[in-house]
Order: sequence, then C-alpha cells, then structure tokens
Amino acid sequence: MPQRILQDLHEVNFTAIDFETATERRDSACSIGLVRVQGGEITATHQYLIRPVELRMAPMNQRVHGISLQQVLTAAPLPELWPLLQPFVEGQLVVAHNAPFDVSVLEHSLRAYAVPVPDFHSLCSVKLMRASHPGLDSYRLNALAAHFGLTLNHHDSLSDAVACAELAIRALRSGHPFRWALKQRELTKGIGSANKPRVARAWRW
Repeated sequence: MPQRILQDLHEVNFTAIDFETATERRDSACSIGLVRVQGGEITATHQYLIRPVELRMAPMNQRVHGISLQQVLTAAPLPELWPLLQPFVEGQLVVAHNAPFDVSVLEHSLRAYAVPVPDFHSLCSVKLMRASHPGLDSYRLNALAAHFGLTLNHHDSLSDAVACAELAIRALRSGHPFRWALKQRELTKGIGSANKPRVARAWRW
C-alpha cells in the first residue's frame, strides 16, 4: 500500500469529496460531491443528494447549503448509493478541505447503516495549502478560491469538491517537500501546523 500511495501522490491521482449535512450530527450526510483526478487532471465529477438517516433538516444547515428536507425525501439513502461511491473511495487517496470533518461524516454515515468503512487514505487540502502556500490571509475554501481565481458556489457539494481538487493539484505540483504521515490514515497529519493561525476554529470550512 505505501508504494501505491507514493505513486498516486507522484502522479497526482486522487478523489476529492465534499459532504453537506442535514443536521449537527456527523451521520446526517445529505449531499456529496465527488471529483476524480488522474494525472493532475479532473476526469470525472458526480453529485448526489442523500436521504439522511434522521429525516430532519436543521434550519442552520439549510441556510448554509440551501437543501430542503423535501429535496432529500425522495433521494436514495447511503446504502443504495454506496455501490456508485465505493470505487471512488476504497483503496484511493481521498482529499477534502478540512478532511477530518468529511472523513468523519463518511464514517459515521456508513456505520449508521452497518456498512463497513473501506480502507483508504486521506489528504487535507487546508494543510496542503498551508504548507505549500504559507502566509495567506485565510485558508478557508472560499478565500482560497477567490485568491486563485477559482469558480466557487460555496457549500454546493460538487462546486466545493471541484475547488478542493484544484487546490490539491496546485499544492501537490508546487514542489513543496511534504513529509507524509504514511503510518496514519490521514497522510497530511501534522503538515502545515507551523503555519496555522492561533484563532478559534470554525465548525465548518
């Protein structure tokens, strides 16, 4: 597995993901955006609404992403979508902006249905950008998209995943000498911490 990981990092092969959630619970995924990157180029994009385990849409969450309860009532639950999603995750490098959040949503949402969590490794594009492009005012997704001139409809899961993919490609091709945490699921664990501002962290990027 380490050799495959290093090869994918070198070739810039990964899947970027972004989840939106219906409530404050990590098992309440209601939308996912998926972007496949091969050889540093986006080769496929997918977006799905997800019927959450608990049929509730918290007002705060709806204000963020604009998805209504009515929209997800007819969506497929995660176990029905999983055969479409699994090839983009299992055995892959999975990149997300604030990866611990999105990886946690994936894990909790699968476990809510007793679906086994597959083996994969993750990268956090926040940490990739902090390390490879230090000194920026903000590493929030919308701020980075504006800085680099990327199109972004913030909190649309596919738009966020595309922006995340573009940022990860930029970071991985920057020439920065990343020191990967190959013994951890999150390969970027500890990367970029020296450039991290000492401010309270927002709940969502």
